[in-house]
Amino acid sequence: MLLTEALAVEGLCCSLAERRRLVPGVTRPAVDRCCEQISVCEGGSVGPSFVVERLEFLRDGIWRVRYFKSLVTFLVGHSNAGKSTALEVLLYPLGLTTATIMPEVRDCQQIRLTFRVAGTRWQATRKGAEPQARVLIKNLDDENDIGRPLPVTSTSGEITAGAFVQNLLGLPTASRGAARLTLDTLYGTVMALRQTTIASEFLGGGQDKARILVLEVILGLWSEALADLEKNASEAETQHRAAQTALNQFKKLRDSGALADPKTTLREYDRKQQEHKAAAERAQSTAAELSTAVGEHGRLVALHKAAEQHRRKTTKQAEDARTRLNRATADLARAEGVLSGLLSTPLAHCTGCSQELPQREPGQCRQCGQAQPDAEDRREKNLASTRAKIDRLRLDLTGLQEAASVAGQTAVTAEEAAAQALALRDTYERDHLAPARQTAQQAEKEAFGLSRDVAQLKKQIDNADYIKAQAQVITEAKERMKAAQAVRDAAKSADEVRRKEVTGRWTELFLKRLQQINPAVETAFIDPADFTTRVKERDEADKSFDDSSVGGNPKAVTNIALLLALRDLGRSDVQVRVPPLLIIDSPLSGLGSTGLDHETSLRLIDTLISVAADPATDGYGCQVIAATNDPLPRAYPGVREIHIDTANRFFDHAPPADD
Repeated sequence: MLLTEALAVEGLCCSLAERRRLVPGVTRPAVDRCCEQISVCEGGSVGPSFVVERLEFLRDGIWRVRYFKSLVTFLVGHSNAGKSTALEVLLYPLGLTTATIMPEVRDCQQIRLTFRVAGTRWQATRKGAEPQARVLIKNLDDENDIGRPLPVTSTSGEITAGAFVQNLLGLPTASRGAARLTLDTLYGTVMALRQTTIASEFLGGGQDKARILVLEVILGLWSEALADLEKNASEAETQHRAAQTALNQFKKLRDSGALADPKTTLREYDRKQQEHKAAAERAQSTAAELSTAVGEHGRLVALHKAAEQHRRKTTKQAEDARTRLNRATADLARAEGVLSGLLSTPLAHCTGCSQELPQREPGQCRQCGQAQPDAEDRREKNLASTRAKIDRLRLDLTGLQEAASVAGQTAVTAEEAAAQALALRDTYERDHLAPARQTAQQAEKEAFGLSRDVAQLKKQIDNADYIKAQAQVITEAKERMKAAQAVRDAAKSADEVRRKEVTGRWTELFLKRLQQINPAVETAFIDPADFTTRVKERDEADKSFDDSSVGGNPKAVTNIALLLALRDLGRSDVQVRVPPLLIIDSPLSGLGSTGLDHETSLRLIDTLISVAADPATDGYGCQVIAATNDPLPRAYPGVREIHIDTANRFFDHAPPADD
């Protein structure tokens, strides 16, 4: 309920200045907003008309169309003929997120809806296979409008397609807690009754808080001003409750002895401060000693690293010397072997067949028999050359032996130095660095523990006067709470008057619509708090929606009659802004074709048609689009039937679009 309505009910609809003066306890900005809203409401207007003209869909490169030129259109066909799919997709291009995406819809490259709002023609285009794709909305009456692509959902603050349509319908973006008024909640509460819920769940079966919020907005019982007042009162109550709880907990601790005497606490605080000061000094001193130890340890680590590098270098040099010595020894052995061969007796046997060689003439080779005039000279030269090589190799070998010995001794010395540096490093780390680190850590831990004790004692000292200070906090919070509650209650009391008045008139129209469909209904009631219903038929007790039997379809009749009555109310109450469009999937479900069920079916059809025949002030009646299994029992003026079956399906066999 608007605070403006509270002012109006109390007879305060005068000048803005007088309204501000006559509302004590209400903050000036709140009064200003509400009084300005009264000025707007005094001019008042009903909700804009909403008329669906045609639904087009692009399949296999061809645009096809279904027209809804009449204010009453029935989709007629047997079960599984695609009626529910057609109704589900009807407003899907507007940006709905709760619409069921059936295979026929996914097969469409694009879906386009042409509709009128308050006489202005609009067009919304959306991809069929991408539920989250953008919606292109275009004003067809503005030749310069190229369309605006709007997202289906948004996390960046960009207006969504559903919010754009909601704005066209003149409905605010209302919220209360987690409940939000969106195009989807509006659709599932007051614009459409689905086949799956029409005969089993109250007004679509959505969340109760969301349903109540939607109906409050539709009925003109919600305002941002009142929502702010309720929020302020709730926050003030929470703050007062939290302050009182904190005081109670403090007193409980005090009474249990968990809180010490303030004087004792102060003495303990002084003692702990002294201990903490001494501990902090020890921690600082041990930290300095640790820093010195870390530096010395680093020096020893560097010395060991240098010794280790020298050890590796000398070890490699010794290995290289030994390699050269071994190579020289091998060369000497080979040279001595050659000399031995030269000094041995000439060959007596053939080197090829091992037979004894024959005697030859002087100067001939005993093996091949060829002449060797200078054989003796060449042998002497070879002997001399070989002996010279051996002498040189022996001389080199002596030098290499000395170098290898020196390199080996150097490597041994370097290894001993590296081992000594490692031992010094490890010994220092064990005997000096580790104890210094442990001592510093212990001193730091002790200082930290004492600082925590000091802080806790300081908090206890600060809390010594807590009760007096908290009592003042509670008093101030209580005053704020009472002031916020008073403003809220003043607005809500006026809201209750308006709420009861509106639901009372809605109840009267609800009863008329029920009796129009089922004359056996005697009384009906709409709860002003949550808008639930109770209906009494002849010779039966009154029943809530949940208590009603599904047999005979009383739940479907209740849902339909309640929405029709809501539209009736919108024709007489300028603050009721219900969209004059009603989509009903299988309203006759559960009703037979004979006896009372047949008569109820006829009355239900007549009732649906009658609401379209009663135009609002802008000249448009409520458009009704429904689905039935059987054709209408007779021809109705201005009522169009679209027959669909397996040979004439809604999507597959729709006629091509004319443009």
